[in-house]
Amino acid sequence: MSACKVFLRPCLKRGVFLVPIFMKTFIKDVFKRLAVSIVSSLLFILLSVFLFQAILSSFVESEKREPEDGTFLVVDLSMNLTDRPSSLTLEDITEEALTDEKKPPQLYLREVIEAIARAGQDSSISGMLIKGGFIPDGYGSGYSAVREFMNSLVRFKSSGKPIVGYYSTPSQLDFMVFSICDELHMNPSGTLVLKGLSNEQLFFTEAFEKYGVGIQVVRVGDFKGAVEPFTETSFSDENRLQINRLLELRWDDYLKTISSNRGVESDLITDQLNNGFIFTPDICDKIGLVDEISTWGDVLDRLIEIGKADEDSGEFARIELLNYIDRSVDSLSTGEILDHDKDDKIAIIYIEGVIVDGWVDDGKSVGGDEIARRIREVRKDDNYKALVLRVNSPGGSVSGAESILSEITHARAGGLPVVVSMGSIAASGGYWISMSSDKIFAGEQTITGSIGVFGVIPNLKKLSENFGLHWDVVKTHKSADIMGVSRPKTDHEIDVVQKHVDRIYDRFTTLVSENRDLNSSEVDKLAQGRVWMGIDAIDNGLVDQVGGLLDAINYAAELASVSNYKIIDFPKIESPMDAINELFEASSSRMIPNTSWSVFIEQFKSSFAYLDNFNDPIHCYSLSSWYRGSFGFYP
Repeated sequence: MSACKVFLRPCLKRGVFLVPIFMKTFIKDVFKRLAVSIVSSLLFILLSVFLFQAILSSFVESEKREPEDGTFLVVDLSMNLTDRPSSLTLEDITEEALTDEKKPPQLYLREVIEAIARAGQDSSISGMLIKGGFIPDGYGSGYSAVREFMNSLVRFKSSGKPIVGYYSTPSQLDFMVFSICDELHMNPSGTLVLKGLSNEQLFFTEAFEKYGVGIQVVRVGDFKGAVEPFTETSFSDENRLQINRLLELRWDDYLKTISSNRGVESDLITDQLNNGFIFTPDICDKIGLVDEISTWGDVLDRLIEIGKADEDSGEFARIELLNYIDRSVDSLSTGEILDHDKDDKIAIIYIEGVIVDGWVDDGKSVGGDEIARRIREVRKDDNYKALVLRVNSPGGSVSGAESILSEITHARAGGLPVVVSMGSIAASGGYWISMSSDKIFAGEQTITGSIGVFGVIPNLKKLSENFGLHWDVVKTHKSADIMGVSRPKTDHEIDVVQKHVDRIYDRFTTLVSENRDLNSSEVDKLAQGRVWMGIDAIDNGLVDQVGGLLDAINYAAELASVSNYKIIDFPKIESPMDAINELFEASSSRMIPNTSWSVFIEQFKSSFAYLDNFNDPIHCYSLSSWYRGSFGFYP
């Protein structure tokens, strides 16, 4: 027997497979070179895509034609209507370029409103066609934003130009927009489902207990239901009461809106709903929820009749909203071009998503430090004469909200007018950053208030032990690991945290009292974590006036005594080339799923992803966690 066999036999018995040193080095070198080649190839492809798109975009822009007389503006609702300009990342561009899968457009409210206003004054635009259905994502396509969008349609109609609509199976939110049409067509095979509103919440308490995840909670406010998913198995009576109130107000507003727009008694709609929530074309035609039962071909013929035919396609002359929107750097509220940097400016800083600690801003989460940096940038530039904060946030980290509030205070102390425009929600931390301003505008259906504070302290001790994992720690003080997850906290530690939460709550209510000119007893009645609809918040003094983003901009200009100004959005609209600067960043985009199972899976995934927002350094939050972007209309 050779020496080699004698050496290998005991090794093989022990299950050891030996590879010579030179083979290891060779394999590592091969994989290293392969990785370098793959990365280099990918970067080359990506940069080539960007350069090609930049050249193509430049060419298309130079060849872009203005609409001819008789053109219809086509507004496809198949988009996510956000409050803020959407981020465009390298991931999004390359995925679309390499897979040829287009994501729904992310259009933001101000650009859509201004495009529709321009179309109303454009003599070449003879009317508007509305089709498609919203694809909500994150905090986009919220009810108040959609109402502001509809207000722009009302102004368009006042120009005397018709709005034609065509739907097949619209969501309830889609139909509210369709109801405003002068001439509404329904597909013969279509259905309209009017089923009322609901708000579902997934509760984790028993699952956490089963798998050994410990959750300790401290809070102030009987209505602060954000912690209930971690401590209960269903809504508390107080939380159910406030959610039910919000849903009833919203449904009442919804019914009044569509009944008024369609000239149909709301009782007639309710009676039909009680008989069955699926409205067939015959039923819609009978009670007046549609004007005509038409195929798409019939609608095309009708649009040619009231507009004009396109010589190339043979269909009606049209221009898509996406192509009509003006995203030039000189787009101004006044419609005039100001070509130097010393002109007056009004900044709009968008705060959309859960407020977290840090620098993120992706439309779902927004960092307090990032917003504070933008406010600081504005207040230190003398060219900015006013600041508008558009808030569409359910709140979040107390630390993040405090960072924003501090900069707002500095801005106002320096003489910069600050006006708040509340979007679909400005609650908890969203209200915290709104109250210290010169004026608060909100929609009647804005969700706000929720003046309360809570702390969530998780521990994974039992979960770890279930898998044979054990924690140990060396520390200088018995509570040095208080912010860790290796153990439950003692009664003394919970008491310390509770007192801290109480102090934050007292600060919150004191700030409300000082900024809203309310005495402490009045604030106490309005606080306790209670959520209010905008129409109630205006009555009880938490909000100043009903109004949208344009109202807030106009008021800010009035305070600053400026009439000719640029509007600068923060964040700015990003181009494909801008995304190169974010090469190492990644984001994700979700679409509302279509099946019941996928809805459940999406809810489950998003609920766990939601925990990433709990990053406050001291675990203190002011947040309305049960809110979703299209509250009541989508799970």
